[in-house]
Amino acid sequence: TLFPDQRYDPEVGIFGMDVCVTLEKPGYRVKHRRIQNRKIPGRHRVTLDEAMMFMKEKFNVEVVE
Repeated sequence: TLFPDQRYDPEVGIFGMDVCVTLEKPGYRVKHRRIQNRKIPGRHRVTLDEAMMFMKEKFNVEVVE
C-alpha cells in the first residue's frame, strides 16, 4: 500500500485491478514465426466462451465482462 501504517484487509478484497490475458492453443507459433508464417483457421482459435470457462475451471476466477 501507499500508506505505511495501513494493513491489507482480506474481507475487502482487491478493487481496481484490471488484467488482460491472451490465451492460445498449441500451434500458434505458426502465426508468429518469421519464416513461412500462416493464418490460424477459425476452428483452432480460442473463443471468448472457451477462455472464460477455462479461467473459471482452472483458476477459480470470477470473470467480469
